[in-house]
Amino acid sequence: MEAFYIKLAELNVKMESKYDHTRRYCSEYIVEAADCEIVATTSDDEIDAELRLYEDPHSREYCEGICLYRSIAEQLPLFDRFVFHGAAVSANGKGYIFTAPSGTGKTTHISLWMKLFGDKVSVINGDKPIVRITESGATVYSSPWAGKEGWSTNSFADIGGICLIRRGERNRIKRISPSEYFDELMHQVYIPKNSEAMLKTLELMDALAKIVPFYLLECDISEDAARTSFEAMVK
Repeated sequence: MEAFYIKLAELNVKMESKYDHTRRYCSEYIVEAADCEIVATTSDDEIDAELRLYEDPHSREYCEGICLYRSIAEQLPLFDRFVFHGAAVSANGKGYIFTAPSGTGKTTHISLWMKLFGDKVSVINGDKPIVRITESGATVYSSPWAGKEGWSTNSFADIGGICLIRRGERNRIKRISPSEYFDELMHQVYIPKNSEAMLKTLELMDALAKIVPFYLLECDISEDAARTSFEAMVK
């Protein structure tokens, strides 16, 4: 199969893929061949290693897509971008990212936002959005890799807030200093193996903390929890 090109977070990416599954997966992001900033590659050994990570059987085609996205994530910081593990939505023209360890309820939370606030809210990406830092601010972009729900639209928005979710008996939210929760937040960021890209990621997170409000939401999985976060974050 010939390589194809996609546009992610305003970057042209050459996808060196063997399988048609990856091309179909990225279909909404495909662009005409162009000069590219990033070349995404993988190998049979990397795909084999990815396959061994799963207890349930996965196809080589699926694992190739994961490996190629990891290749992209390794290079993004060199272009002032990084992958953030979270669910990103847009509301009233701004982007909001909910992040938490898997199983905490971030997907349920944004589904409640959509249910309660209708046309005011749209999904950007349900699992692995891309954050870009510029002199003027921070922007969240979608990607084809959107978790098991597949919630993704090829869209972006300037970031209005980032919310760390914790399970709690009461629904309450507060502004936080990212430095207080640095370890938790960094666990939700893709950290490259390359030392230059790793250091750049830390610099980008530091810049993000200075320009975007961060929140801690302690909540259950009720509609009241969604109203609590919406009313505090969306201006």
